[in-house]
Amino acid sequence: MKKEMMGLMEDELFPSTPGKVKIERTHAISRQLHQCFASTSTMFLWALFLIALAASYLSFQSFVDSSSRYFDASWGGMQWEKQIRASATVRRRGGFSVLVTGAAGFVGTHVSLALCKRGDGVVGLDNFNSYYDPSLKKARMALLDSRGVFVVEGDINDARLLAKLFDVVPFTHVMHLAAQAGVRYAIENPASYVHSNIAGLVALLEACKSADPQPAVVWASSSSVYGLNEKVPFSESDRTDRPASLYAATKKAGEEITHTYNHIYGLSTTGLRFFTVYGPWGRPDMAYFSFTRNILQGKPITVYRGKDRVDLARDFTYIDDIVKGCVVSLDTAEKSTGTGGRKRGPAQYRIYNLGNTSPVTVPALVGILEHHLKMKAKRNVVEMPGNGDVPFTHANISLARAELGYKPTTNLGTGLKKFVRWYLLYYGYNTRSGGLAGSAKSV
Repeated sequence: MKKEMMGLMEDELFPSTPGKVKIERTHAISRQLHQCFASTSTMFLWALFLIALAASYLSFQSFVDSSSRYFDASWGGMQWEKQIRASATVRRRGGFSVLVTGAAGFVGTHVSLALCKRGDGVVGLDNFNSYYDPSLKKARMALLDSRGVFVVEGDINDARLLAKLFDVVPFTHVMHLAAQAGVRYAIENPASYVHSNIAGLVALLEACKSADPQPAVVWASSSSVYGLNEKVPFSESDRTDRPASLYAATKKAGEEITHTYNHIYGLSTTGLRFFTVYGPWGRPDMAYFSFTRNILQGKPITVYRGKDRVDLARDFTYIDDIVKGCVVSLDTAEKSTGTGGRKRGPAQYRIYNLGNTSPVTVPALVGILEHHLKMKAKRNVVEMPGNGDVPFTHANISLARAELGYKPTTNLGTGLKKFVRWYLLYYGYNTRSGGLAGSAKSV
């Protein structure tokens, strides 16, 4: 059979009729060339098919990877969206739907509770980083959850998450309190300040300017922006171009960035310069908090003093007074004027000091804590290192008083008494024996 097939192939290529050999051979060559080109075209088509198949595979793999990342994320899905909408539901006439960033933080928790209590819809966002004990943040989140406030675990640098939040809820306001705090930590981890206080702020403002409707934005700046300014009390009209720390520099940059988005995109923005906030559920890295812990544990505390043995002084502001300033800033914020990322007219831009206007020296602070704790502190007094701290802060709040009706009412003695009461309860101290109860939390 094989020989017959070979014979048929030879007969087709080389016919036996003598007079037609030249012509037939010419046709045969043409047929060979045609088959060759036909074969080449087929190969080309196969190559295209394989390339398309490979591209399809890569696209599918990319889709699978993206989908995997989406489903692995701690947010998303129908149930998640249902929780978001429920938390954002406004329960009072003329109320707001507010996105609070840093909601599991010190100020963020208190502001979220205050807004929820009066009937505003509140959705929280927090990344629960480990700058200080995350268990305290989780405890704050549990407190918010008990009041019906849902806190999304995520980062403000996550553009997809922010876009999704604004897609699910048309927020009327944003209370931006997420930030990398602390002056001294910047020496150890400067990148965290750029990531949170600058890149994170830009990511949030990008989401806000693209949202429809655009929300009004109120955000936390800091008294640290006054830096090396020696004119007291600090006024909003004073120079803020000489920061003493990287933290202060990032907050000052934030003020310039928010002004840019206000100018270009019509975002209504209000910056609040907080002055040394303290109180229950506070930050463990703050001096009053660590002093309390060390005094109770019988450990020495480090008290810094400035040049020429001058005591450091701070304008300590109780959390309830700060919350009042935040809420009234939301209440008086005008609507943004942009739509679809385009400005239609001038938008409101404001900056206010929120302080107590009564600076107290650090040694006096320690004395008040000793009184409330009924224990003496072991003081280690040293000169302030060059770590970015400033020797004093003092707020001029005349502008906030005139335009917001802001009026602090809690002095340091009263505020620390409330803090100590919370601290002893939260960490399980037995106030009678001065020791720790069996269920005390780790400090």
